[in-house]
Amino acid sequence: MSILTKLACSVFDYSTQPLIADTIQTVVLHIPDQIGDAMATYPLIRSLEKQQIAHLIIIASTLNHHVFEALTLTNTRLTVMTTSFQDVARYQEIKALAKQIRAEHGVPDLCIEAMRKKNLKTLLFVKTLRAKANLQAVGLKMRCFSPSCRVASRMDQKFRAPVPMTWSILMREAGFPVVNAGFELPIPEVTLQEVASELRSLGPYIALNLEGSVAERTFSPEAADQLLTLIQQVSPLPIVIVHSPKMSEQAKKRVAEWHNVHRLSLEPSILRTAAVIRNAVLTISPDTSIVHMASAYQVPVLAVYSNFKTRWPPMQTLAETVVVGREISAFHAGEFSEKLQRLITRIAP
Repeated sequence: MSILTKLACSVFDYSTQPLIADTIQTVVLHIPDQIGDAMATYPLIRSLEKQQIAHLIIIASTLNHHVFEALTLTNTRLTVMTTSFQDVARYQEIKALAKQIRAEHGVPDLCIEAMRKKNLKTLLFVKTLRAKANLQAVGLKMRCFSPSCRVASRMDQKFRAPVPMTWSILMREAGFPVVNAGFELPIPEVTLQEVASELRSLGPYIALNLEGSVAERTFSPEAADQLLTLIQQVSPLPIVIVHSPKMSEQAKKRVAEWHNVHRLSLEPSILRTAAVIRNAVLTISPDTSIVHMASAYQVPVLAVYSNFKTRWPPMQTLAETVVVGREISAFHAGEFSEKLQRLITRIAP
């Protein structure tokens, strides 16, 4: 631990009460981060639901709040609050949010810090909220974090275990009910219906994602066209491109130029993308968020990763991974085709 980190820990630390799961009534789950980070927290949510706590307050980000749009809980009151993505959030905004929670809902019995980041912003939120107990998996050794974090922190920091598994173990170690480790993304029924209505005429199809949240996870136009060629050489199934608003024109161009390649005419959104993935027979993606969606619905996936993401692997039964170096577009065509063929063969009726 660096001197700066030790100093920060001492400034933001405080004494808490022993964590006794049976006494927990109000919980704050703090995740102002990316879409995949939010999807990975569902083992935390399901364990708390199974415990039948009285109130769960989810702090989502402007990027991931749709992950909880269709979430419903049994016997537990749910409040979802949205704040800025943490990388751009101001310190004053973070403090104000924590103070708002205390003013409107009282002192939480438990705060679960699910950011998985060692930085001043997460510590500022924890210190300002001052919950009676805190959980995290990032490995900070502070009085305010329960000793129950040790096993999960070791899994996350040393073994780089898949994040949903880490969260499931964390809850078990803290005395909460054991639940399956997996991603989830509930979709509103209206979204499922509108997407199904538009794609029904295609029959079985492959969902193809060509972009990630950063440039390192986005295929070049040349690589994207190469992928389409390779896919069509292996399978006659229609291809549906899922994309963000910034990629709309490129997707439209490919639909116009390629045979049997399609896209939704509806405005792109996280939930509509999830609905396309949910009904696909196979998903292909360089982006972990899309891979997590496929995992959530147990849709076979071919992930193309620039460097291997041990914390964010596919978590379904049928999955293949192509790992390249830093340049995602420099994938090996032979390896891609071989693994695609293997998946197609296994999912064929």
